[in-house]
Amino acid sequence: MEDSPLAAGIDIGGTHTKLALVDKGGGIVEFQRVSSDTFGDPQPFLDELVSRIEKLREGRERVIGIGLSVHGYVDPERKGPIVCPNTPALRGLDLRGFMEDNFRLPVVVNNDLTAHALAEYDYGSGRGARRFLCMAVGTGLGAGVVIDGEPLRYLGGCAGDTGHVIIQPGGPSCSMGCRGCAEALCGVAGIERLARERTGHTTPAHEVISRACEGEPEARRDHEANRRMAWLDACFAVLDLPARASGAYGRGFGGRSHAARSLRAALPRAGRRLP
Repeated sequence: MEDSPLAAGIDIGGTHTKLALVDKGGGIVEFQRVSSDTFGDPQPFLDELVSRIEKLREGRERVIGIGLSVHGYVDPERKGPIVCPNTPALRGLDLRGFMEDNFRLPVVVNNDLTAHALAEYDYGSGRGARRFLCMAVGTGLGAGVVIDGEPLRYLGGCAGDTGHVIIQPGGPSCSMGCRGCAEALCGVAGIERLARERTGHTTPAHEVISRACEGEPEARRDHEANRRMAWLDACFAVLDLPARASGAYGRGFGGRSHAARSLRAALPRAGRRLP
């Protein structure tokens, strides 16, 4: 209904920023995507966010709040990011205060992995689970955890730096220089690196995975990330023994694609399903 309350949601990722108006049932009323160009002066990017939100709100009186998720670690008061390697210009900024000053609305800031996990827990495959783990794959890689309805926040507003768990000592480096970590091996960059080493040219990760799912032998070699992702998920059982696991996919995948379904299928095979 036109007069139903709406919230503005903003997800600032390492490559793209997604903006949406969302209804109380989790349905997306309107969606936009812009580039996360935050390696220099952050003001043009912030001005773009304000402009986009204003356009989303045009003609809608029932926007009652703003939810903002950012990659990396957030400060204890959840005002903004304090460690954000893929969006360095935003480090230390009070994004919550900036949004409150511009829109005079309540603003909630969360680490993106925590936000993804909460959304999936409330509206997706996590509904009804007591312990829930959500893995996110995009420019980076990580996981959010929800236990008894509460997100696990023991470091930087999230469940820790899960993307840098070492699963192949001495392996390839991620963008942070961590060798053999999950992000380097299972993320978009890792899949594309394997394909590039084999073919000499760049193939998007979603194409590599789709070809592997269709049975192409050479692509299956590049699809080694699927097995590594399952191994990583099994490691997390030591931390929280998830009753249910899911996946969220960003750059290079797309949550409804064949590629995303393939990686999602790896998760329950590795973990244990508990009551």
